[in-house]
Amino acid sequence: MANAEKTTTSSGSDIDEKKRKRKLSNRESARRSRLKKQKLMEDTIHEISSLERRIKENSERCRVVKDRLDSVETENAVLRSEKTWLSNYVSDLENMIAKTSLTLTQSGGGGGDCDEDHNANAEIAVGDCRRRRPWKLSCDSLQPMASFKT
Repeated sequence: MANAEKTTTSSGSDIDEKKRKRKLSNRESARRSRLKKQKLMEDTIHEISSLERRIKENSERCRVVKDRLDSVETENAVLRSEKTWLSNYVSDLENMIAKTSLTLTQSGGGGGDCDEDHNANAEIAVGDCRRRRPWKLSCDSLQPMASFKT
């Protein structure tokens, strides 16, 4: 019987050794799993911080671009208004030239002294208007920018 007791004792210690190794392996696996989870959490937190920083930078860029867009749109509106005013001004000048030319043609130069003075002044005005470029106005009474309100 002594021999039978040795067999059960050695087989019992083999089972205990296997249990011990399995527990040790499970503990090591659990430790690796916790480390892996912790690393994943740290990486996720780092990525969130990076994305939040990028969002803040892009929001600032967006604000700057929007401010510039607003400025350009305002400037564009002013320029369009100025263009409309200048187009109307040129049209009015062309009408004045046409009326003055018609008046000069109809009068034929045979009127009195008063008509001649008036026609001479009109011809000077027409000549001035023909030589002037509307974008280089020099008349003190004409100030295109004064009519714009921003």
